[in-house]
Amino acid sequence: MNVRLPNPLFTRTELWYHGLMMPILFPAGNYFFLHERYFTDPAVFLWGTLLVAVLYAFSLILLTLVVKMIIRQFPDVQQVWQRNGVALLAVTTLTIGLAVFDVWAYGLFPIFERPFSWGTVRAIVILGAIFDLLLCFVLGIQYTYSRWQENQIETEQLKRAALQHDFDALKQQIDPHFLFNSLTSLSALIGQNQQQAGLFVDHLAKVYRYRLSTSNQSLTPLNAEIAFVNSYIYLLKTRYQSGISVHIEINANQGSATLPLLSLQLLLDYAVRHNVVSVQKPLTIRMATTSTGTLRVSYNRQPRPLRLHTGTDELVALLARYATLPVPAVEVADTGTEFSITLPLLAEGISVLV
Repeated sequence: MNVRLPNPLFTRTELWYHGLMMPILFPAGNYFFLHERYFTDPAVFLWGTLLVAVLYAFSLILLTLVVKMIIRQFPDVQQVWQRNGVALLAVTTLTIGLAVFDVWAYGLFPIFERPFSWGTVRAIVILGAIFDLLLCFVLGIQYTYSRWQENQIETEQLKRAALQHDFDALKQQIDPHFLFNSLTSLSALIGQNQQQAGLFVDHLAKVYRYRLSTSNQSLTPLNAEIAFVNSYIYLLKTRYQSGISVHIEINANQGSATLPLLSLQLLLDYAVRHNVVSVQKPLTIRMATTSTGTLRVSYNRQPRPLRLHTGTDELVALLARYATLPVPAVEVADTGTEFSITLPLLAEGISVLV
């Protein structure tokens, strides 16, 4: 999982933290180096403050970059111990090197009268260790909080998408466009073939009966969904004739598995709406269960030259519903000539509120 960290090197929280720390660390650091002269000699105070500010900025940028790089390597919330442990090890090592560099830098200025001393290095390492702990703590808390915010936003978006799908599914129960096309087909059949017209009415009634009887469900058995979709396919074939064909192969042992309600109808509508369906260019759709407990829906890809998009995209709605379920992600593949969607099936008896 890739985690995008904030673009600015320092967030507003970090700037506030460092703004509060500088009035404490600057005098403390210079006292270790220069003792009372830092407070009694104006020239030493001025140059000491300037030097410690430069060294602090350099150390801060380096340490922050290292910690944020480690966060990228261990982005998951469950990796908190690995993330913090590696960060502390890396920052402590850097602090020792920076302490040696700082003491050497002070020794370059004769006004300070502070030659290089390992005793001073040890003191700076102790002071730096306290700073390191605080820095790792602040960055860790900020990262955890930002991840929590991202998860909250993502969860809210998924809930809204799922609710939108439920609303769209409810509207489809009395979809005037679908009903108008069905009645138009029925009107043509009545004058041509009354027996076929009777079958068409039977299948149309089954479609609406299924939609109305399952309106309060979120999941449905695969067998029930296949029985419903067979009636829906009959209506499509009556309208498109040989322009569409659907082949279904379902393992009998997987018939009791469940999937989101109206999933197969959504995929049929998606295929018909996005592809040419004609006698000259027939659309062939295949639905088959797999040995891995999934249902694969595929069809030959022949995009419409001009497509008018209205309403919620069926595939987007279906992906949003699956994102709320305790199953692997839906797999979508497009080779250019074939489009396929692989839906995970849930075990029988699982009840999920969407």
